[in-house]
Amino acid sequence: MIKQSIIQKPLLPLFFTLFLGATFSQIASAQESFQKVVGSAYSVKTGALLYRETHTISEDGKHKVEYSEPDGLVFGHKVIDESHSKIAPSFTQTNMRNGEEIKVDSSAKKIVVHYKKDRETERKVASIDYQPGMVVDAGFNAFVKQYWQSLENDTKMDIQFVVPSRQSTVGFTVSRSLCKPDTQKGAECFVLTPDSWVVKILVDPILLAYDSDTKRLLRFTGRANIADKNGDYQAVDIQYHYY
Repeated sequence: MIKQSIIQKPLLPLFFTLFLGATFSQIASAQESFQKVVGSAYSVKTGALLYRETHTISEDGKHKVEYSEPDGLVFGHKVIDESHSKIAPSFTQTNMRNGEEIKVDSSAKKIVVHYKKDRETERKVASIDYQPGMVVDAGFNAFVKQYWQSLENDTKMDIQFVVPSRQSTVGFTVSRSLCKPDTQKGAECFVLTPDSWVVKILVDPILLAYDSDTKRLLRFTGRANIADKNGDYQAVDIQYHYY
């Protein structure tokens, strides 16, 4: 059903990042054989380690993420529920750095988004009519894997990504890309490009690098999905290790 709504285009020049805390926790589905995944997020500007994210799958099948400072202090949590959809999962995220809270419920025909910017801000609730082709948070990873063959064949595919901070969707195009020079040899890379030229001016590309054999995400380069203590979303280069 989702495939029928995706517009396929010929290959064009490639170019993104998620912004304003909209994003995805970038890892695996419950079916993957790992006990833990640790992503180390480095500043694109300085190369300094900004935080780590540790991914695990609980006994009930939920994907859990723990965010920690470089010194190990835990400052955030996320729980992703893929029971209704892998591409548009429900999730909750809390950030103790600034009090930001996100809850997205996509279990019905409407996607309900709860968003609280910080400790001082009131919680806002909005609903978005679900349409095939919508992607929520970590669902981008399931999307890439589902349409891997088409993307490898240089097909461009359109998605509508749910942005919790805006309580709306933003259009993106997913396509194949060249990898960064220092990416693992033999990796397969894809890029997410915003459809709006205004968004293109404001944000950088999101580049995803996958192991071409296991289809595991190796690297994410783009805007962080969790804010710093000032509420800003820094440009990060996250490198993942599977245990």
